[in-house]
Amino acid sequence: MAITSTGVLYATLSEATLNGGSGAASQGIWRSTDGVTWTDIRPASWPSSFKRIVIGIAPTNERVLYFLGETPGSGRVVTYGDGTEYSSLWRYTYLSGDGRGSGGSWENRSASLPGFGSPVGDFISQGSYNLVVKVSPLNDSLVFIGGTNVYRSSDGFRTAAQTAWIGGYALTSDYDQYASHHVDQHVLLFAPENPLVLYNGNDGGVFKTLNCLATPVDWVSLNNSYLTTQFYTVAIDRGSAQNPVIVGGTQDNGTLLTLASGADVAWTDLLGGDGAFCAIADGRTSYYVSAQEGITYRFLLSPSGVLLNYARVDPAGGGGYLFINPFVLDPSNNAVMYLAGGSSLWRNSNLTGIPLWTVSASTANDPTSVNWTVLTGAQVSGDQITALGVSRMQPSSRLYLGTGQGRILRLDGASSSAPSKVPLDVSSGRGLPSAYVSCLAVDPLNGDRVLAVFSNYGVPSVFLTRDGGGSWADVSGNLEENPSGSGAGPSVRWAAIQTYGGGPNYFLGTSTGLYSTQALQGASTVWVQEGASTIGNVVVDMIDVRSSDGLVVVGTHGQGIYAGGAPPVAPLPEDIPVETALRQNYPNPFNAMTRIQFALAQPAKVVLTVYSVDGRRVATLVDEERGAGMQPDVVWYPREQASGVYFYELRGGDFRQARKMVYLK
Repeated sequence: MAITSTGVLYATLSEATLNGGSGAASQGIWRSTDGVTWTDIRPASWPSSFKRIVIGIAPTNERVLYFLGETPGSGRVVTYGDGTEYSSLWRYTYLSGDGRGSGGSWENRSASLPGFGSPVGDFISQGSYNLVVKVSPLNDSLVFIGGTNVYRSSDGFRTAAQTAWIGGYALTSDYDQYASHHVDQHVLLFAPENPLVLYNGNDGGVFKTLNCLATPVDWVSLNNSYLTTQFYTVAIDRGSAQNPVIVGGTQDNGTLLTLASGADVAWTDLLGGDGAFCAIADGRTSYYVSAQEGITYRFLLSPSGVLLNYARVDPAGGGGYLFINPFVLDPSNNAVMYLAGGSSLWRNSNLTGIPLWTVSASTANDPTSVNWTVLTGAQVSGDQITALGVSRMQPSSRLYLGTGQGRILRLDGASSSAPSKVPLDVSSGRGLPSAYVSCLAVDPLNGDRVLAVFSNYGVPSVFLTRDGGGSWADVSGNLEENPSGSGAGPSVRWAAIQTYGGGPNYFLGTSTGLYSTQALQGASTVWVQEGASTIGNVVVDMIDVRSSDGLVVVGTHGQGIYAGGAPPVAPLPEDIPVETALRQNYPNPFNAMTRIQFALAQPAKVVLTVYSVDGRRVATLVDEERGAGMQPDVVWYPREQASGVYFYELRGGDFRQARKMVYLK
């Protein structure tokens, strides 16, 4: 909508905004003098199909307006990437009456929209994502438009000859961005005191030029420590306690790396484009980073973050990728990757076997077929894989898949399953919504415990299973205004489960910030906002956690990245298990220490003892009364013990169970 200084209103309404995109009688370009009575002023030759349309009023003559928008099938056509886009620009002059017919004149100037050539020189709105038009206060033919780039025309785009490319991507042969500017334009605003001063808002923040008519235009960043970085994804080294390394994929600003903790740390660029999913192998032996639509690399970095070598690792023959496409490393073997490819699931059995770059390797930047298998049994016909989660233990390598239509599947032994093995459907008939699954968070110590996140409004957002998908419980709790999921509750984007300090601790990333709880109690679950005065109510797209030291890293969309620690907590009643159980120690084998966890169905006097392979008692770790529920981790330090096989045994009431562990110095 736009309004003149005399109160005349103009509004555009496309078929994409009505009835889910089905079109309606109220679509059009509307003019009103009172905000009550409206007239559709479209000319007969206006495109029959149109989506978002933006408006620019000429300050020197408010009877003149420019309308710029996405018009599928009409206007100037540009092919880029894997798609084709149509855009239109029209100049309208109000004459008299209601603005229709003889009351207004229209000129179609779409043919002169900027066309400086591929790959980045043409006017592209990316499906009207970046779209703006502004008329200079100097005259009604000095017009500025923004798509991926900023362009200027001195004759209102009547001809192509008077058009200049003044921002966004650079005019250099390698198409680097302007050193002082950024792509994807959303706002253009002239300074009231000086029509040569132009402010610009884009995906890189806020910029300013003192002379918008210069050649070239010089842009100055006004971000000045203002947090604008938009993180789609984050990743940490989950295998190394107290390690501060963080990798994050950002909108338009690539994938970034920091080696330090605290405020104002230095960040290094790892990969360009739109940063997507990333992961760090335990011990930082490899870094996996990706860009938009599935482009994925393995990087080898020095301790100081210097790139030593790399290999492109996404599968040859893959496709159908989401813009920010999910992959996950198997926590039991970080060389195994599972990657979503539209309706298909791909598995790489050994990423480290993909050849690294060499001078003679002309295909180093191409997708690879090395060690990739498409798991044909996991095909989700007519649907798309949108989320992946895999268990570390109890059992290991259990893979959960979520889809855009709300399906959840479980593939046991995914690292070695035959390609034709069909996953188990663990969603149908279990009370889950038919909505987009954005995250599947698996308890690192219990592959039966999973949080499933459904990102749609109007449905409950978060569900928990404790039995590997056999049953699900809605644990959205106070995040929903109404039990149905309708109302003013936030959308949930991500979930994480952490077992630090007697957890589990549960975290959610939402459209209004970060939330946590230690007690999942169905509809009565109370989620508490974390970092209200630091993170605030910003969108949280992803969370990564480490159980060994309580680290929590939060990626926000527009306010940077945050790191903090989860406090140790006592187990709460929601985690009372169905039966008493002794879990496998973690890690196993181990060298310095290991953690043992057990659960009690009811209060009991329990004894947890460690024995050597010859039956000699080595240590008594617990000998006391314990309440019901999941118990805090019991840590054993072997200290003076010899390497070898040990057994640990839990006794309590009528319960007795022993497990084996391996100590390696």
